[in-house]
Amino acid sequence: FNVRPSDNLSISFNPSYEVSKSGNQYVTATSTLPYEPTFGPRYIFSDLDRNTVSMETRLNWTFSPTLTLELFMQPLLSSGDYVAYKQLTASQTFDFTSFVPGLTDEQPGGIFCSSSICETTNESGATYQNVDFDGDGQADYSFRDRDFNVRSLVGNAVLRWEYRPGSTIFFVWQRNQYASSQLGDFNFDRDFAALWGVPAENRFIVKVNYWF
Repeated sequence: FNVRPSDNLSISFNPSYEVSKSGNQYVTATSTLPYEPTFGPRYIFSDLDRNTVSMETRLNWTFSPTLTLELFMQPLLSSGDYVAYKQLTASQTFDFTSFVPGLTDEQPGGIFCSSSICETTNESGATYQNVDFDGDGQADYSFRDRDFNVRSLVGNAVLRWEYRPGSTIFFVWQRNQYASSQLGDFNFDRDFAALWGVPAENRFIVKVNYWF
């Protein structure tokens, strides 16, 4: 969307919403219990559902031939849900062995799963996936769950003043906000409200040119 309220002012909005699904997202590899069909390492993949929404905004304001203002801002919200972990069956193939989620039983001797994969959560709230490769009921390998939510806001403003012919001052403001969490589900209202509480990094820059 492009709006021009006057000859010296233009504003553009570029909203974007993307939904993508992938069945071969690489996750990690481990040499735990060497696996001959893939020459030792076990390669873990997952189905990934991803949602991303953003709004690119630009403003150009010409106050006079010697004074202009440019503004750019882009909020972005993105989520990724790893919905089905699986292992590559053999090299040079696109065949996978899916892990079946089960119940978790944490004991002093280790983590036990009622099926081939189960979840645990540590004291800080991070979720881990525990995989039983050999089917003996005890987890052989653990990795952090890859679900994610990203909240980002980048923006900058540039005020340009040609204070004498050929000599220019630029006043620049840059703002960057970024935070992530391990939720995985997309909730616009929740994530948009949380975006404004994300810690921000602000930079102010002055550049001066003098034409001799």
